[in-house]
Order: sequence, then C-alpha cells, then structure tokens
Amino acid sequence: MCAKLRHGLAVLLGLLLFAWAPRAAAWIETSVRSDLVTVEVARDGSAVVTHELIMRVRGGPLKSFDLAGVDGDAEVLPNASVTNTRSGAGVSDSTPLLIERTEDGSLKVEIDNEKGLRRGRYLFHFAYKTNLVGRDMITAKGAGVELRWVGPRLESGVDSAKVVFRLPRATKPPQVPDVQSPSAGIGMSEEFDGVFLSNLSREGDVDVLEVVRPHVAKGEPVVWRVQADAGAFDAFAHDTTSADPVLIEHRGPHGLPRAMLWGGAALVALFYALLVALKARAVSLACAARDARARVLLPLPAPLRSALAGITLGAAIVVGVLLDQPTGFGVLLVLGMLCASHLTPRLSQVIRGPGAWRGLEPRWLRADSSEATLPGRFLDTGRLPGFFTFVVLLGAFGVAAALVFQRSPYFGMMVAMGSASLLPVFCTGRAGELPPDPVARPRRMLRYLIKKLAKRRGVEARLVGRFPDGSEVPDELRLEVLPRRGLRGLRAIEVGLEYHQTGTGPVGMPCVIVRVQDESAAYSALPRSVVWTRGRDEDERVTILRPKLPTYHMTLALVERLLIVLAARKRKAAPGQPSSSRSVRVAVPHAA
Repeated sequence: MCAKLRHGLAVLLGLLLFAWAPRAAAWIETSVRSDLVTVEVARDGSAVVTHELIMRVRGGPLKSFDLAGVDGDAEVLPNASVTNTRSGAGVSDSTPLLIERTEDGSLKVEIDNEKGLRRGRYLFHFAYKTNLVGRDMITAKGAGVELRWVGPRLESGVDSAKVVFRLPRATKPPQVPDVQSPSAGIGMSEEFDGVFLSNLSREGDVDVLEVVRPHVAKGEPVVWRVQADAGAFDAFAHDTTSADPVLIEHRGPHGLPRAMLWGGAALVALFYALLVALKARAVSLACAARDARARVLLPLPAPLRSALAGITLGAAIVVGVLLDQPTGFGVLLVLGMLCASHLTPRLSQVIRGPGAWRGLEPRWLRADSSEATLPGRFLDTGRLPGFFTFVVLLGAFGVAAALVFQRSPYFGMMVAMGSASLLPVFCTGRAGELPPDPVARPRRMLRYLIKKLAKRRGVEARLVGRFPDGSEVPDELRLEVLPRRGLRGLRAIEVGLEYHQTGTGPVGMPCVIVRVQDESAAYSALPRSVVWTRGRDEDERVTILRPKLPTYHMTLALVERLLIVLAARKRKAAPGQPSSSRSVRVAVPHAA
C-alpha cells in the first residue's frame, strides 16, 4: 500500500512540474534579401524616403524588429504594411505596421498582428519625411550641389542595395560623383568605399537616377552621394550665375581639363601615326633589299594606314577618358593595332640566273651581318637596338601605369592596355621575317665547321661562293670539304643551308650535298636508300643528306662520317686475288 502511494505522489508531482513549466522562447532568424529605397526630393530640400525591404523569416513568430541608422528627423508616414511575397498573395493579405522612433534614433517596426510573422519572405513597405537641406545633407560643391543620404545599418547586410533618387529636373542631369575627380571634392575615404553603378532617366519634370551598390556588409552605413545642378533647388539657385563654369563646361568627367585631354589625344595620335609611317618605310626598304614584297594586315596605302592608326588610337583615348567607355577604348585600340600590323613578307618570284662557283677568301666569313645594314633596326625587337627601345618604352608604360593606378585604377588600367599599341610596331615586320640572305645567314655555321675540321688530318676545306654572271659579289656561300684521298668519282662534299618557311619567318636548316660521278666507287659507297638526282652535268649525281637534329654538332658529325666513308683505303689483297680499290660500304646517316 505504501509503495502504491509513493508512486502516485511521484506521478502527481511530475504533472504539476510540467504544468508549471514556462513556455519556451520562440527561435527566430531574419535576413534582409534586398532593400529598394526611393528618395524623392522636392525643390525646397525636403524629401520622402520610401523603403521596400524584403526580409526572410525563419522560425518565428516575428513580432517586431529595429531598423538602425535612419534619418535623425524622420517623420513616419501612415499606411505602412507588410505583405507575404509568396505566389498568390495580394494586397488583401497585407498586415499593417506600427512604426515609431526610439530614443537612439532607430525605427521600431511592430507587426500589428498578435500571431506575428511565421516562416517566409515578406515585403515591408514604409515611408518617412526628412529635411535634407536643414540637416546640411545638400551642400554646394563647385558649380553644383552634392546630395548626401546615409542608408540604414542592416545587421545581416545585403547582397544588393538600390536607391532611386528622384530630383527636380535641371539643366545638368544628376550623376554619381567620381571619387578620383578633383572637381568632386571628395577623394578616397572609408565612407565612400565600394562600387556604385548608376542609370539616369529623365521623366517629365523629374530626373531619376538609379544607384546600385552590389554588396553591403553587416552593419555598414552606406553613404550615397549624388552631384546635381544647383538650379534644381531653391536654396542654391541664386549661386548658379556666380559659380565657376570651368568646372562643368571645360572639365571632363574625371576632373581633367577638356582642352588638356583633347590636346593629349591629338599628340598621341600624331606620334603614333609618325611611328607607323616610319615602320612602313623601313619595312618597304628592307623588302626591296631582299627581293621581297611587303604585306600588311589591312591592304591600304601606307599614308592612309598610318593616319588611320593614329586617329583610332587618339579616338580610343577620347572614348575611354571623356566618355568613360572602356569597351569602346578597347575596340578602338585593337583597330589601331590592326592598322599598324605587318604580315610576313612574300618572296618575289625571281628566277636565279646562271653563275659559277669559285673559291673565296676567309674575309667573306668576317663580314658584318646583312641584317645590321637593313633600315628600321630601332623598331625591330629581333635586333639589339630595337629590343632595348621596346624594353625602355614598355618599362615607361609600366611605371606610368603604376603611378596613375594609385590615383585612379581606371586610368591605370587604360595606360597598361595602351602599351599593347607597341606590339605591332616592334614585333611585326621584323628583319627575321624577311627572305634569308644566302651569304650572311650561313657564316656562323661555316666558321664553326672550318674551325673544327682544321684539326683533322687529311681533310681539305675551303669556302666557295656562287657568282652570278657579270657580278663580282656572291649570292650564296657554302663550305666544300674533301678528303685528300677520296674514292674514285667523288667530286665534292658541300655544306650549306636550306630554308623552310614557318609562322615566324624562314628558318635555315643545315644540309650536306654530296656530288659524285655516276656508277663510280663513291656512288656505290653510300647506302642504297640514298636518293640520287641529276647534277650539273649528265654524269654527275647529287644527294642531299640532313642531320638528325639541325645543330652544328650533328652537322659536323655527319660530315666527319662522310669523310670516313668516302675516303679511299688501301686493302691488302688475298693470295691469288687481284686487289680492288672498292671500299667497304658503311652506313651513313641520311634524311630524317
């Protein structure tokens, strides 16, 4: 009996504790998804600020929240409401709001419904009046005025904040001030950090300027600024006649004098046009010296093409600086570069006339390179003067871009992009793209081979050149190599260059030419895989052998192997067998 009584008392005590337990506090999480604010300013400086704030509620119920950082003299207007943004919700589903100012200047927003707001997305619509002129939020700046409005501090931040300024229409439309502009009188400051995007439209007697801030951090008081015409407000209309018109009429959007901008663009256009004209002249003379025809990307006469290149580059500066159009700047810059670009010259179809090969003195290997005598060496990165000139100019662009970037990142990027205009002048129409000079191009290789072969015994090497009929200047150089005792029928082993056209110009590849008499011991000494062609007469046979790699060392190895194969050897005849001068066939590297 006692045990049953004890169990009953325990159950009764548990029921009493459960009944007396306080109700648990509700879990609420809110986040602002967007905030659209309309600031409608009258001519007397008073304004009506309308908020359309979308808030996401999780948990609940939400019965009130505080909005900090509103205007200090805010007079709340009636008809504030909140509406669920779910599909199908209408005006009839809206709930009234009770809004009052607190002692700390915040707005306390209460939902006029005992149930509050449950989970969902809600649109809060409320408005208040403020006097911007009375609070010095509209002040004179230069020839115009600056309107400042500080947005509320949102605890959760917002990914996109938008403010629509509706101002009285004036002669000059309102605009977002440029933080880099001296005429704006602002300069970089913490309160103006961030990116602002704007769009202007003029509706009757009202100028509508939409300003968007892509992101607002938690608790950040965003300062929204607008530059407007002083004539839009009665308190500043009398100052329009005394204001300095130079700040508006004669300055660009970045505060620079328009005359300076136009003059600078004209000087850049003139300099670039002269540079392109000098480059075209140098390429034309160099092509004439190499029996080639100059080619350009835009088939226009050189004077017209040079003028067009300068005009487009100057127009790019005007569009980028005066009109704030980076896309237009880039397009015009590319057009100017296209006007200055050269293509690989095309070799003129000139048939080489008859000539004779004769021995040359070693002085022909010590002559200066023919590329050094070609015009335009200061505008060619393939040659030392042009390379240093290009590096100096590119470094000047880099230093200028870094200095300008500290004041204006937009201008700094424009200067950096402008350095690309040097590329078609210095990197196209190079001497390396011209048809090669058969006399100058092989000199370095031939000097290397002569130096190495001079150390071998039983080898004769001499420099030979081809002299056109009626000329005392050779048009091609080769190295003729022969063993002192060669096989019967061996006429010459010649080392020279053959040229292949690539995307960057002609490239000289070493080759070895073997000349023998048909059906001779030298002819039979080489492998059967060697392809023979007719030579300079009907009894001569010629083959062209190439090293596996087009290097001086591999070319020397091929020549040395041929000297061994084509050298005559004394063989001791077997008893009762006549001696033979035919040498043993040895494998020879050939065309890869």
